[in-house]
Amino acid sequence: MISALSSWLSTSDNRAKLFAALAVVLFATAGVGALTTHDRPSLSVDEQRPANNTLIALQGYQHEGRAIEVNPAGETVWEYTEADDVFDVEALGTNRVQIAVADELPDSDCPTEYRDDGYDNCVRNSLRVVAQDTNETLWEYSWFDAKLHAHELHDADHYVVNGEDRWVMVDMGNDRVFAVNRDKEILWQWNATDRYDRPEGMDEEGDWTHVNDVDRIRPGVFRISIRNFDTVADLHVENGSAHLEPVVGPDSYSASGDILYEQHNPDTLGDTLLVADSEHDRIVEIRNESVVWEYGGSGVFDWPRDADRLPNGHTLVADSYNDRVVELNEKGEIVWSVETGSLPYEADRLPGEGSDGPTASEAGIPNRTQEASPVNERVAWGISMAKYVVPNNLAQELVIILFGLMALVGTAVERWR
Repeated sequence: MISALSSWLSTSDNRAKLFAALAVVLFATAGVGALTTHDRPSLSVDEQRPANNTLIALQGYQHEGRAIEVNPAGETVWEYTEADDVFDVEALGTNRVQIAVADELPDSDCPTEYRDDGYDNCVRNSLRVVAQDTNETLWEYSWFDAKLHAHELHDADHYVVNGEDRWVMVDMGNDRVFAVNRDKEILWQWNATDRYDRPEGMDEEGDWTHVNDVDRIRPGVFRISIRNFDTVADLHVENGSAHLEPVVGPDSYSASGDILYEQHNPDTLGDTLLVADSEHDRIVEIRNESVVWEYGGSGVFDWPRDADRLPNGHTLVADSYNDRVVELNEKGEIVWSVETGSLPYEADRLPGEGSDGPTASEAGIPNRTQEASPVNERVAWGISMAKYVVPNNLAQELVIILFGLMALVGTAVERWR
């Protein structure tokens, strides 16, 4: 029997049939696993539960974005699903949250200028103030743009001047930062073209600045993240006009940053910046344009996009491609982790704790980095990309199966060569 099987396998067509059959079985098995796995938040580390709930913005891989609030046990106690992509969620007090969202619309539902612009569909960006008990929209500011990718509203910050509500927002698709009041009047705006020339050969819809974050750090000063410049900069606003001063990174699109690589969500801790250095898979603190603390590496994080230093010295991190939110204690140990699914973008500990905590040196948090092996990095990258085209729960199994089949084929080829 064994000799007969060996004889059958010696034919390339028969080997191909076997590999195809194995693939069908493995993919079917993976499909069953995906259907029986729930894409709901769950605790994966439960060594020290926080005292309060956590707001989480889930961007989503395939128009599955939502905002959620989880309790210390990792259970969802509130959910908002009225958006394709969700990037920012922030508490504004009892029963009110603001949510930055993007919805992709068919050309037939788009304004005339975006129907025949050469791009499929358009995007409607919205900053919404929502009542949590009903999910009713209490206030909204919105605008349309040519397409979804790199044209979304990623961040907004609420502030008050002389008792009046104001919001500052980043408009990625139009390479600008602007502020509005409750009456939706634009109070000031800064355009990247005020200071920089658009790269030669890049049209107006190209992914140029990718401004993805803004925070008011004091009256008249707004700190922004220009992701594609690897730069954090300050906008100084006076009498309705704004001028920019880089804080960390090059004052140019064409130059590469020496420290940051396509960062997200810089937070200010006194004279120190706490930044999610996303493409380096780490969290860093920067002072005087030098890294004074780092944590992560590809063996720990996979494309982190938010980090907050809490008042107790812990650090809350949205570890995006690992689909989780983690909390590190002052010893640099992960003491709480929630598997969220759906690509977390930002996490905020209630009640609006933000990044009000100490620096790493003040809290005594040690540096800690660990890089994954090249093979593990490739597998992780494959899983992350697969989630954009197949159901989230299926992606990991399919990529592992694919690598397994590749290894099986390689072994068979070597054996019969």
